[in-house]
Amino acid sequence: MTSRLTLLAVGATALAAATVAAAAPFGDNPAKAACKSKLKLGFTIPLPDPNYDVIYGMVAKDIKGAHGTSQKTQANLDPNKQIADVQSMVSAGVNVLIVAPVNPQAIQPALNAARKKGVKLVATDVFIGGPYATNVATSPYDAGYDAAQYLKQTVGSGAVAAILAPAFAGPVIAARNTGFVAGAKKFGLNLVEQQTANAFTPDEGAKILGSYKVKYGSTLKGVWIFNDTLALGAPGITDSTFNPAIVGVNGIPPFIQMIQGGKAAATWNLHPEAIAHTLAWAAERAVCGKAMPKTIYVPVTKVDSSNAAEWVAWEKLPALPFTVTLHKKSGKTFVAVGKNP
Repeated sequence: MTSRLTLLAVGATALAAATVAAAAPFGDNPAKAACKSKLKLGFTIPLPDPNYDVIYGMVAKDIKGAHGTSQKTQANLDPNKQIADVQSMVSAGVNVLIVAPVNPQAIQPALNAARKKGVKLVATDVFIGGPYATNVATSPYDAGYDAAQYLKQTVGSGAVAAILAPAFAGPVIAARNTGFVAGAKKFGLNLVEQQTANAFTPDEGAKILGSYKVKYGSTLKGVWIFNDTLALGAPGITDSTFNPAIVGVNGIPPFIQMIQGGKAAATWNLHPEAIAHTLAWAAERAVCGKAMPKTIYVPVTKVDSSNAAEWVAWEKLPALPFTVTLHKKSGKTFVAVGKNP
């Protein structure tokens, strides 16, 4: 039987308004049998990123609505800083950690120490170590793989280039590369060149796109970029002599605006609202000792000219009605992402 757990998550009342309709072992009802433990949450993120800022903002609001407290640290892609951040939050008395690691292997000793002190752990995209209360996994491989298929459908046999994530970005973001390269091979994409970015900036994107413009000109029909932020450099490079379909990943507001204005083709929305509400829900269940699936996947979805007008702006996401609903597909547990494309 497919288990379905629902949590009404509307702004700050997300956890307080919990309802559940599920088969065993997820048949308890937090609304009727809430534990008395106060949530004291720490959230460690790997790098400065607008998606993480939006996610944490909604998590913090949900936790506050459940009469808990929260704090966030940001590791600047430094595993040693993240280890110190985790140790500091544990010393400060958090009872649940949400962990988005720079390096999943390097962080394990710090997580093991936290676990021994009774801190509950909610992981994001961590498939080693544990045990964790649950692992809320994004779908970076799918974002790259699906983008390759989209480009094949869009440009046919036309030449395509890629801007890949650097190794220092960590395994989660690097999985976008793996997915794209695998998809390019699967769908027969005419991938003529790949360059690896050295920074997460529009200027870095513009620099690499400029080199493609010089080398390929109008013969290049598409470019996949692992992160929308780099793709923001495209308008300063593209013109009538170089106008490839620009495809990104993240779904950040300025890149959505590029799609709406016809200056980019598509991106893959990571659904920060689904990630945030699911993480807050998982943190509450972890502290209360309630069972959850080992891994909960948040799917990615395409935003292009066909649905960009329906995209919900980030500042409106905290007020967007959202129901955390889990369902199984091909042996995996997914959370439904709602109506936001």
